[in-house]
Amino acid sequence: MRTYDTNFLAALQGARDQGIAPVWFFWIRPKDRTTGAEVPMGFWSGDEDLTLTTPLPGGGNESQLYMGGCNLAIEGLQYVGDLSDNPVTVTLSQIADAAQELARGTDPRLAYVEIHATSMIGGAFVSAPQLQWVGIVDEGPISTPSFGGDGGISFSVRSELMVQLTATNPAKSSDAHQKRRAAGDRFSEYASTIGSRNVQWYKQG
Repeated sequence: MRTYDTNFLAALQGARDQGIAPVWFFWIRPKDRTTGAEVPMGFWSGDEDLTLTTPLPGGGNESQLYMGGCNLAIEGLQYVGDLSDNPVTVTLSQIADAAQELARGTDPRLAYVEIHATSMIGGAFVSAPQLQWVGIVDEGPISTPSFGGDGGISFSVRSELMVQLTATNPAKSSDAHQKRRAAGDRFSEYASTIGSRNVQWYKQG
C-alpha cells in the first residue's frame, strides 16, 4: 500500500478547490560510454539546481543533486491493478547542456530510473518529493526540429517488472545449443528434423 506524506496527500485532496502545481524529479543512472560505470544524474522541473533528500524504493532516504532549467515534463503516469504495460514519458529540452550530456555523453539504454513528485504553494514545496515510479529506460529518441520548431529528448520509461515479463529469450532450443549447455544433452537431437517427419506412431515401422 502506498503511503504519502500527510501534507502531500492534503494537497492532492484539495486540488479540485485550490488547484495544484506539480513539481517533478527525475533520477537516472546511465552508463559511461567508455568504462560502463554508472553516472547518476538528477533533473527537476524548476529552473535552479538544488539538492534534496528523497525516499529510496527499498526504504531510507538519500540526498541527491537535481539540475534545473531543462524543461522536465512527465506524462502518462498511471496506477493500475493489473499487469498493463503503461510506460511513462519523460521529456527534456534538447538545448539544455545537462540533457545533452545525458543523451549523447552517456548511454541511457536500460538505465535505472526513479520519478518523484510534490507540489508547491506560495513558492515552497508542500512536502519532500514522494516516490511515484521506478523503472528502466526503454527508448530515448532525440527529435531534431525544423527551423523555428521545438525539439526535445523523450525517454520512455517502463516498469522493470513489465520489461522482464515481456522479454523474449533469444536462445534457441536446438541440438547445438543444448550441447553447449551440457555436452551429453540429447533432448533436442532430432529437433531440426522432427517437424518434417510424418510418422503414424500407432503403427510399427
